[in-house]
Amino acid sequence: MKSLERTDRLELTALRATARDGITEILLGLLLITFGALFALETPLAALGALLPFALNPLGKMLKRRYVYPRTGYAKVAKKKGAARGIAMTAVVALAILVGVLGVFIWLLGRERGSSLWLSHFVPAVGGLLMAIGPWTIAWSYRLARWYVLALLFAFGGVAIPLLGIAEGYAAIALQSVIVGGLSFLFGMALFILFLRKTPRKDAIHVSP
Repeated sequence: MKSLERTDRLELTALRATARDGITEILLGLLLITFGALFALETPLAALGALLPFALNPLGKMLKRRYVYPRTGYAKVAKKKGAARGIAMTAVVALAILVGVLGVFIWLLGRERGSSLWLSHFVPAVGGLLMAIGPWTIAWSYRLARWYVLALLFAFGGVAIPLLGIAEGYAAIALQSVIVGGLSFLFGMALFILFLRKTPRKDAIHVSP
């Protein structure tokens, strides 16, 4: 039992070490800002947002190879099984609730008023909860409080922005993405600069699992 606990602690330490350079926050910020800008257009171009992770992944790997691995070395940590499946199942359930509530709104308020309220207030709220799933999972897996903050910003923003009359519907989702993305990018840049200053470059040691 103690051996397993020690292994878990070592794995958690390794996971936390991979997140101290701020690159993940930078990439998330770029992803959200670009997605928000595309979504604000309210055109089919917003669908391009689904391709952004594939475009940013090579950038993240390049930054790691050039700036991080020469300073910290490289170690591959096994991914936890079932994490991606859990996120996918949660997203499917949330989407099912989204569609189901639309039916309830139309039934109670009529087609025009129900669909209008659903789009203006309910969709941004659920959208915020969906976008909070990823940061919350990272926060729970890595034990990083800053990712809990991002998740709460998503969840709170999805409700607060429409209620305060700042924006509604797709515009609220776009605004929320840009705000949280900007905060994530700036914080990630601060972490990255701090990492470069505090961690001197050295010969990388590659360790295979």
